[in-house]
Amino acid sequence: MHRSSIIAPYVALAFSLGFAWFMLAPLVPTLAGQLHASISSILIFVSMYGYAMVVGSIPAGLWAARRGPRPVLTFALSISAVGLLVRALSHTYALFLIGQVLAAIAYPFLIAPIGAVLRMSGVRRLRAGTGMTIGALFLGMGLSALTSAHLSLSGALWLGFALNALVGIWLLVALRRLPPVAAHTGFRVRLTYSPWWLVGFVVSSTSVMFGGITSTALTHLHVAHAEALGGFLSGLTFIGSAVGAMVFGALAEGRSRPKPIIAVLAVLTWVCVLLMGLSLIGRAPANGTFVSIIYFLAGAFGNGWYTLALEEAAKRAEDAGSAGLNTAGYSLASNVGVAILPDAVGPMVISAPSAWLAITAALGAVAVIASLITRTRVSEL
Repeated sequence: MHRSSIIAPYVALAFSLGFAWFMLAPLVPTLAGQLHASISSILIFVSMYGYAMVVGSIPAGLWAARRGPRPVLTFALSISAVGLLVRALSHTYALFLIGQVLAAIAYPFLIAPIGAVLRMSGVRRLRAGTGMTIGALFLGMGLSALTSAHLSLSGALWLGFALNALVGIWLLVALRRLPPVAAHTGFRVRLTYSPWWLVGFVVSSTSVMFGGITSTALTHLHVAHAEALGGFLSGLTFIGSAVGAMVFGALAEGRSRPKPIIAVLAVLTWVCVLLMGLSLIGRAPANGTFVSIIYFLAGAFGNGWYTLALEEAAKRAEDAGSAGLNTAGYSLASNVGVAILPDAVGPMVISAPSAWLAITAALGAVAVIASLITRTRVSEL
């Protein structure tokens, strides 16, 4: 087996992880009733993956740098399967929380060191590989959010476990055929900050913020069927994110310097976010085909931009191991934004809509400017 053959099960694991994660979003009311807990307590389950990424990104990157992808991914698939099994068997809030924590821990160990995983596994089409992995994660999130509401709670949870277990076995077989990577004694792994981290911070936090406030803002505007429409628009954004990561990652593959594509995606994302913001404060149409298209395009352009910036962050590294640590740092910056911005700025869409739009637009503009003035590099890894 050629080393690059790991990409198929790796991408599939990203899909199954996203699927098991966001299947909970439509099931929050059902879970609250089943576990006799408040809605806010159940929402912690959804945000758990973001907190896990903040805590686990750097350890995951260091581990991949020093030991290679095999032990990192083996741990990720194992802990995810155990957590999802506990979750499916749970009948109390405490046990479900334990299962969700275990499942969430797999997230940073799968995604954060992606730069090292792809390079050390022999993958040569790095942008395409990054795009496929990030895209699969979002595709799993989007499809599960759209389908899990039509399943029973027990059926959805067991489906998430079964899918993860099957893909885990596939990946485990692929990993066993990879030669082990010796520990790097005295090896210096360097984390290199770059302005590309701003892109991760802004894109991730903004997308999560819109996902969290759309239904509330539409309800405030007295839009018909606001909750259903908000869920539909959020699902479209996830699907668009999957398409954008895959398409633009592949499109940029043959270019030594993808700066023009990054610049165009940055500007188009900012325009879409501005139009979305205007719709949520009542200064643009808040329903209909136009808004649906804008939400889809915001996901596609935004995650294409995010994916290419992630690969540029990895290219700042001096070696394959440090590339994984750099993408871990990028993921850390992204999820710090997710932890801060939605709660700090999101409620202003109701209390101070003009100020909310100004802050959102300004944050986007900072990331756009950073993308325009930061030089891209030719990877030597």
